[in-house]
Amino acid sequence: MAMSFRTKLLASHVGLVVAVGVIAIFTLNRWLSADLVRELDTRLEEQAKGALEWSEEGGRRHPDKVASRIAHIVDAEVTLYDGNGLVTGASSKEARDDQGEELEQARADGVGRATRVRDGQELHYVAVRGEQKVVIRLAAPLSGVNATVAAMRERLVLASSVAIVVAILLGSLAARIASRPLNEMTATATRLARGDFDVPIEAEGADEFGVLWRALKSLAQQLKARIGELVAERDHLSAILAGMVEGVLVLDARARVIVANPAIERILGASGSVVGLSLDETVKHGEARQLIESCLRGEVTETELEITDERGMSIAVYVRPLPESAGGSVVAVLRDQTALRRLMTIRRDFVANVSHELRTPVTAIQGYAETLLRGKTDAETEKQFLEIVHRQAQRIGALVEQLLALSELEARDRHEIARERVSLVSTAQHVAETVRGRAEQRRVRVAIDVPDDVVALADPEGVERALINLVDNAIKYGSEGGEVKILAAREGAKVKVSVVDDGPGIAPAHVPRLFERFYRVDPGRSRAHGGAGLGLSIVKHLVEAMDGSIEVSSEVGKGTRFEITLPGG
Repeated sequence: MAMSFRTKLLASHVGLVVAVGVIAIFTLNRWLSADLVRELDTRLEEQAKGALEWSEEGGRRHPDKVASRIAHIVDAEVTLYDGNGLVTGASSKEARDDQGEELEQARADGVGRATRVRDGQELHYVAVRGEQKVVIRLAAPLSGVNATVAAMRERLVLASSVAIVVAILLGSLAARIASRPLNEMTATATRLARGDFDVPIEAEGADEFGVLWRALKSLAQQLKARIGELVAERDHLSAILAGMVEGVLVLDARARVIVANPAIERILGASGSVVGLSLDETVKHGEARQLIESCLRGEVTETELEITDERGMSIAVYVRPLPESAGGSVVAVLRDQTALRRLMTIRRDFVANVSHELRTPVTAIQGYAETLLRGKTDAETEKQFLEIVHRQAQRIGALVEQLLALSELEARDRHEIARERVSLVSTAQHVAETVRGRAEQRRVRVAIDVPDDVVALADPEGVERALINLVDNAIKYGSEGGEVKILAAREGAKVKVSVVDDGPGIAPAHVPRLFERFYRVDPGRSRAHGGAGLGLSIVKHLVEAMDGSIEVSSEVGKGTRFEITLPGG
């Protein structure tokens, strides 16, 4: 969390006092400790030298008594050593067992000293060598020195604490006085940041704060004018982007989206705004992402690419870098071409399918007509040829009629279709009567199982036409001598009408494409029955135009079931 100027100023005052206090305590602590240890060292050295002669004379006869007597006088622990460094006498068992580097130092240099901890107590040692190579060592605890230093440290801490409290009080007062103009400037700048450019600014004084006030006033005036221009430009640009059907993405040099219009969310399949997201999070298609990355790296300047995403949507991607003043940004324009590609595919397939369907009858008509024109056939043959020409002409007429019907269904709006209560049992009976002739030819029985109270809210002609197509298909492609059933039932607010046959069934691979135009499961067999592959497509369009749906289920060797769902009446 950021500190305010007032807090920083107060903290600097207090921090300075604390720093000075800590440094003073640390420095004085070390100085005092060193002085006291030095004083103790000097005292021990002088006492050791003074006791050296006595220890040389009496130490030979009663060394332990001499050591104890000296220890009592100098108030220190005493250890006596001979010329070989062996202990000859000591004031205590601990002193006798305690050996340190100060002994070797004294034997070599005349005086040796050391400080170490023994049995949890810190001791200072001073060893002095005599003329007869005898060494006397005095050891005194540093507890007194440490106690003196601790007492002094406590006084320093107390004094520093008082100084800190005083510094806090004085610093708080000084910080409050110094920060008042800054607080006023902050409040003014905050209102300016919120867009309140009418805030009064009094630029008074010749000091630094007066200069800042005048600069702030000038800045407010310039900001007000500039922001007004930017708002107008932004609104203009937003209106343009919102009205575009193309998706627009602007990415900065870090590959982050900084501008996006509503169309881009639809084209990319995003669930919400993509502004602020990375390129990887926004554009999932690998080729499109690589193209934009190449433009960001400066490898391409202006290029276009057409892709197909995982949804099957065809998208044209146009990418170009923005001017250098934009900081390495790149603009990508994405155009949904799915409808255009679908239309082109439909048109291409339509032309190919119609041409294919017309080629056979037209070729037959042309061939037989040329034969008849040569006049070298008898009357019976001419009659046969004319019948063939007539059948092929009927086939062309049926194809044209189906194409016109399909075109009419696609052109009509759902709201244009009249809906009324349709008795499905009556409609089923009309359908059975209509297909009776073909059913009798193939010895197919048409059975009806429709309750009297099952009523749909639909177009009567549309329902009848759809059922005729389904029943006619079931008769043509079902088993000869078999049975076709027309079933209906109510399910909640919907009614379901089914056409079921016991024919050879349809392989699963063909089921998803049954409702496509010109699609046939068995092209040769379909042509033999005069089918062009448009009947089921017409049924699907009829049902969907009445706010219904159609499903198909089939099992090879057992038969097929087409089920229409319509709004109940």
